[in-house]
Amino acid sequence: MRKKIVRQGLNPSEPGGPASRAALSADAKRRLRKVLLWILAGAVVVSFVFFDSHSLLKRMTWRSEYLDVREENEQLRTDIAELEKEVSEGLSDEAVEKIAREEYGMRRPGETVYRVATPDEDDEDDEDEEDDPENPPESEARATDERPDEDE
Repeated sequence: MRKKIVRQGLNPSEPGGPASRAALSADAKRRLRKVLLWILAGAVVVSFVFFDSHSLLKRMTWRSEYLDVREENEQLRTDIAELEKEVSEGLSDEAVEKIAREEYGMRRPGETVYRVATPDEDDEDDEDEEDDPENPPESEARATDERPDEDE
């Protein structure tokens, strides 16, 4: 038995035939073009916003970083101006002594230095001792050693 293949729409007089398709296809083509145009426009917008090498998201990130760097530069300029002012004025004897005592732990000959610690510092010292038993913290006796007067 042979099967007979029936193709619909080949007869122009049929309701689903080429003539009726042509009439409907003009509206359908317009709608299809419109939909495809919107899809294409959406794809272009999405690519510019997310995927482009200079996308909107990257530009927003760069702008934020730029503003942060400008703010940091202004702060650094202010710091530089203050430091230049200090350098131009020079250091007084009191300032030199303060720096020597605070930053370098120096003392005058014959002077006894007592370290005053707050409870928070005591806790930190205890933790340090527990962490490194081979290297205990400097003893207070070292700070109180009398050294011969260098000025005399």
